[in-house]
Amino acid sequence: MNIQVPKHTSILLSRTDSIGDVVLTIPLAAALKKYFPDNKIIFLADTYTKPVLQYILDIDEILVYNEIKKLSRAEQQEILHPYNISTAVMVFPTYEIAKFLYRMKIPYKIATSHRWYNWLFCNQRISFSRKKSDLHEAQLNFKLLQPLGIKDIPTLDQLKTFYHLKPISPLPDHIYHLIDKDKYKIILHPKSKGSAREWGIQNYIRLIKKLDKSKFQIIITGTKSEENALQEIFSECPETLNMVGKTNLTELISLINNADALIAASTGTLHIAAMLDKHTIGLFPSIRPMHPGRWAPIGKNTHILYVDKYCTDCKKDTLSCSCIQSISHQNIIQIIEKIFTNTNNYA
Repeated sequence: MNIQVPKHTSILLSRTDSIGDVVLTIPLAAALKKYFPDNKIIFLADTYTKPVLQYILDIDEILVYNEIKKLSRAEQQEILHPYNISTAVMVFPTYEIAKFLYRMKIPYKIATSHRWYNWLFCNQRISFSRKKSDLHEAQLNFKLLQPLGIKDIPTLDQLKTFYHLKPISPLPDHIYHLIDKDKYKIILHPKSKGSAREWGIQNYIRLIKKLDKSKFQIIITGTKSEENALQEIFSECPETLNMVGKTNLTELISLINNADALIAASTGTLHIAAMLDKHTIGLFPSIRPMHPGRWAPIGKNTHILYVDKYCTDCKKDTLSCSCIQSISHQNIIQIIEKIFTNTNNYA
């Protein structure tokens, strides 16, 4: 039986984990806004991912859980009360969030049935396995909308049209003046904070050395904690623009929006570029469930590279992966040549 969502109430989407996961949850907001135009769509997120969500037209309000959780229960209820939330969809399952939504007395709470605590706190439980599924992560999220009468799972091509964006903030002057207006701008994001298998610093250095510096401005991004790991790039390739640890997330989004292409492993930065319809070259391992069939970025200009073979190296060594590191520079350069016409031969 479908939930009858009362008009003029709010539907809450809860996803408090990393950027990539949040970006792949955004299509749910578009679907909910289409099916329930008289209802507000609220997103419960972490402080870190709020800058991404602020650009999504289909999200009416953003609530920051790691701020709300510090409050008393009475203060929490006071904050949530004006939203009149009738339904909550718990996309990222945690005991803490399930208990919080239960205590807030939200009438309908939707979650997966595979977590024991959801049997205590959630009254709408959907049975499906992410780990064993052949569906993409963004498609799997749609299974949680079934109690709301949304039964169809979009194709990956359809999902590309589910990102409705507000205008992206302009770059601040101190970054804008570093951008070469006469060259194509390619962002390389070599690290992943341990969330993905990486292509390797030496591979990025070899790629940079093969690219025509008169045609391309190469920009390196990363977090402050990754500065030391990336220093070798700037020693070997001093002509690159070092933006490692020099932007907050809002500025990084603006920087990506001003770029022409981005190359990265399976990171949140990769998913942001795809969402912005930038030329996005994603480098992936073949091992399940890290493979591109599950985690490929969704956008109109995405390009995916991986070695199509059975590989278990990632299970043996979580810090490296021979199959992703064996992706050739020439394959990346061929994609770049297709993107940017009249290029030189980089072979």
